[in-house]
Amino acid sequence: MVQSLQEEQSPIFERLAYALVEATPEWWSSAELELVASPDGFGDGLDHSISNSDYPRDLVMATDEIIEATRALELASVRHGDAWSRCLFKIGQDPSGHWRFSVAFERDA
Repeated sequence: MVQSLQEEQSPIFERLAYALVEATPEWWSSAELELVASPDGFGDGLDHSISNSDYPRDLVMATDEIIEATRALELASVRHGDAWSRCLFKIGQDPSGHWRFSVAFERDA
């Protein structure tokens, strides 16, 4: 049975959220991972940027787990013909301390 794009993305998003929480400093209660498609075109790798507006001087690099998850996301998107140019993956703790995530894609017109 062939999975839909959303069915394939769901476990990738969960892996990515977990990896991003693990990669960020413990004092961060939120983070944003920006993924930008390569200038050579979608499917040839992604630029990664991790930030938190409350701690603009903190530098967080993408871990191997983040790179692996974002590559899986990119390849799933290529397989399903979903070419996006930018992705914003956000994590944040709710008042009870649970982590939540959201994902937004930008596509060229």
